[in-house]
Amino acid sequence: MKKITLLLIVGIISSYSHAEVRTDSIKNEKDIKNSEIGYWSLWTDEKGVSHQSLCKLDSLSLQNFSVPGAPEWVSNDDMKTSRYVFNIMPTGWKGDWHKSPKPQWVIPAEGKWYIESMDNHRVEFGPGELSFGYDSISILKDGKIGHLSGNAGDEPAKVLVVQVDSLPKTISDKRCMAGGSFIK
Repeated sequence: MKKITLLLIVGIISSYSHAEVRTDSIKNEKDIKNSEIGYWSLWTDEKGVSHQSLCKLDSLSLQNFSVPGAPEWVSNDDMKTSRYVFNIMPTGWKGDWHKSPKPQWVIPAEGKWYIESMDNHRVEFGPGELSFGYDSISILKDGKIGHLSGNAGDEPAKVLVVQVDSLPKTISDKRCMAGGSFIK
């Protein structure tokens, strides 16, 4: 009986397979040029399941943004922001399954944090690596909705969250809801 119980427990645990973890830094991605900005996009498919894709903002143009400075690469199809907050995720912090409250950018300043989408794809983010969350249309499936997020390091994760009221005028790929082009 003990052997059967142990096998049953092992079977249950193995059925909750660990998420695929991507720890590759966006900064090392060869498909992102110096005039582009890479970001991970959290999006939802037609079945209501959330996924993550690597995208790039690739329609920046050279402009005199901070006059009297030299031209710099500046985005053109910007989203209207509604709120920004600073969050500190304590070491070991993990949230429950949830949807992003609004479309939002999350930019870590210190530490590491992660997002796990409903398809078991987990991406870890370090300082300066961008995530755009747009999983508000995900639906409950197998006890999951939206995404999990949490601290992925051994120090507090300090992040800036910028919520937006609108999406870019042009979205060429639903996997890249903040605009730009799909990479992988």
